[in-house]
Amino acid sequence: MLTQDFFLYIDPTEYSRDAQGMFQACYDEVVAEAKDTGDYPMYGEAMLLQSAKWKQDDLIAYLRDVMG
Repeated sequence: MLTQDFFLYIDPTEYSRDAQGMFQACYDEVVAEAKDTGDYPMYGEAMLLQSAKWKQDDLIAYLRDVMG
């Protein structure tokens, strides 16, 4: 699956393929990365949600590029 090349911390196959599942995968990826780098304590919920939205936008752009 193409999304496995995009995510480093989570397994995207464990999420539904709809918009809600895609956002949850992005959110979980952002949280996992923040915990891994030690930055998690500096993040508030609003910042996590915004970062997940940016990650989702990046994922959509990535899939468009890959699928042409």
